[in-house]
Amino acid sequence: MTIAPEGRKLLRIEARNTETPIERKPEWIKTRANMGPEYTRLRSLVKSEGLHTVCQEAACPNIFECWEDKEATFLIGGERCTRRCDFCNIDTGKPEELDRDEPRRVAESVQSMGLKYATITGVTRDDLDDEGAWLYAETIRKVHELNPGTGVEMLAPDFSGNPVYLN
Repeated sequence: MTIAPEGRKLLRIEARNTETPIERKPEWIKTRANMGPEYTRLRSLVKSEGLHTVCQEAACPNIFECWEDKEATFLIGGERCTRRCDFCNIDTGKPEELDRDEPRRVAESVQSMGLKYATITGVTRDDLDDEGAWLYAETIRKVHELNPGTGVEMLAPDFSGNPVYLN
């Protein structure tokens, strides 16, 4: 943090450039994941559908527990983010072309997993005109269409503070 002229502390911006290395995680946060049958099944399903999860991309230490409990957070919009945040381990760089079939595959995976509640988040896509707003809306529509009664929690990026993308 730096001190502003008025004596206020300014928070650093989370969006970092690629020249600034990500700080190493402390040893106490690391854990050994024991792979049980549900973990193995979900890993195979995610891989076969060409999907991404925060659990994998962000190197979440709770992946074993969540996947054994049939819980997963789907990561839409690809595996590369256009921003770099210290708290996250997701790759930063130029993302691949948007996969317009991803919403259907996420919905089918929610059905295959038998989830009654799905969490969906995504990488920040500053490279797209709508910053990926269509992808979030379409994924939620497809999950509800294929899985009536399934709850969906959406963790959206900031869409650069533009409220138009929330409609």
